[in-house]
Amino acid sequence: MKPAEIALLKKWIAAGAKWPEAPAAAPPQPGELVGDLAFLRRATLDATGRIPTPEEIAAFENDAPETRRAHAIDRLLEDKGWADRWTPYWQDVLAENPNILKPNLNNTGPFRWWIHESLYDNKPMDRFVTELVMMRGSVYGGGPAGFALATQNDVPMAAKAHVLSAAFLGTDMKCARCHDSPYHSTKQGDLFSMAAMLERKPITIPKTSSVVFDPHARKPLITVTLKAGTKVEPGFAFHDLAGGVPDGVVRDGSDSRERLAAWLTSPNNWRFAEVLVNRMWERLLGRGIVEDPDDWEGRDPSHPDLLRYLARDFVIGGYDLKRTARLIMDSHAYQRAARAQVGAEARFFAAPQPRRLSAEQIVDSLFAAAGKDLATEQLNMDIDGASPASTMMNLGYPRRAWEFASLSNERDRPALAMPRAQSVVDALEAFGWRSSRQAPESHREQGVNALQPATLLNGNVSRRIASLSDDSAFTDLALRDQSVEALVEATFLRILTRRPTPKEAQTFARMLADGYADRLTPQDELPAESAQKRERYVSWSNHLSA
Repeated sequence: MKPAEIALLKKWIAAGAKWPEAPAAAPPQPGELVGDLAFLRRATLDATGRIPTPEEIAAFENDAPETRRAHAIDRLLEDKGWADRWTPYWQDVLAENPNILKPNLNNTGPFRWWIHESLYDNKPMDRFVTELVMMRGSVYGGGPAGFALATQNDVPMAAKAHVLSAAFLGTDMKCARCHDSPYHSTKQGDLFSMAAMLERKPITIPKTSSVVFDPHARKPLITVTLKAGTKVEPGFAFHDLAGGVPDGVVRDGSDSRERLAAWLTSPNNWRFAEVLVNRMWERLLGRGIVEDPDDWEGRDPSHPDLLRYLARDFVIGGYDLKRTARLIMDSHAYQRAARAQVGAEARFFAAPQPRRLSAEQIVDSLFAAAGKDLATEQLNMDIDGASPASTMMNLGYPRRAWEFASLSNERDRPALAMPRAQSVVDALEAFGWRSSRQAPESHREQGVNALQPATLLNGNVSRRIASLSDDSAFTDLALRDQSVEALVEATFLRILTRRPTPKEAQTFARMLADGYADRLTPQDELPAESAQKRERYVSWSNHLSA
């Protein structure tokens, strides 16, 4: 600046003038609604975890234009695929982590079937959480008692308290396991008193869950308020969030688990309702009203009135997640064309954020497009049933991608390999699926990597899907008496849920035209069918037997 300009600026500041405020940025303009078929694809993936079938596309297009979207939402929310879509989300959030072979490292029981059954029945979420906290039923047979298991963990219930507080209170107490949280207000006592409620008795802090300081070292950045050997009584530290419990709710006041379940799910606990509706909003629009679904401390909601409205409607509606999903999916905010937004712009929800398909959505949609079943081996290393469930777990024949678990034991016992199951697991892992869930997570790693196109182009599971076998929907399409143009359109609809552009239609029709009229082999020239060979399974107890 020139001397005269500096003198003028000093005079201006001395006179008490303020820096001119920058004009407030105008909110971004709402995006346009997506087309009908794009909406159907988005809604079907969100509600059922797979792309729409040709029959669903036809039913949608045959509906009246003014009602087809609302009717589609109703149909999709009643589809049994709702449970298949949302089970993997809750497996991640609740750290469901079984292992089919000698589970012995912080593994849980397979409470996946209880999650799936609860979602299939649209169980109210206050009851869902109550059953989870009470941990009754079978440990290895799929009941919520499987949530209680945390093998080789010095304080299993501290791990469970961490899961519950993040999942249903938006309070991340991961650091409080060994010391007070350095960047949060939670203390060790908050976590361990909640763990003692789950344990139904006082907990003594083990040495392995407490940081020991060297008195001669520099002052640490963390503090430890619970020394090893301290006894912590059962108690609930979040009354400021959860409010009180109405009279008559707790049947057995001496059962600390029941008291904890009542505190978490009380209608006075607005944090519980707000956390759950925020999770649904975040999954459907790509960003939460509170940005981190697991950690609300220091984060204000972008739209507090909207969050409050959704939470109150959720409670009034009987803690029904489908009711909340219907409200969101029927809104303009959900049905607009997605576009990438950053910073303050993203907080307006002028458009949904672009979202990558989950690993389960990709695998399930590929098999759905081909009209094929997963058809893998039984997820079991003890086919003859010689071992107890505590050492050999049977997860059955998977029907959807969420049913898979770690197959890492195969590297130690090649004779026990499951090649078909492994091909599906390889594809899932390439797209961010976790075979081991030793800690709860709401967001997976979904970055782009070289394995993804390699898996889709060259992987065994892709070859199975693309193969024109007798059970392939593409084989059926190729055998139909229809023009090559009709084949191209049907294939586009089946895979991409849209019709080809004129240029695409012309390009693919030209590629397929040569030999299309002579594509069928005469019946008398077909090879004779070979007899199916009976599969001989190898189990843990017989894999060394000739």
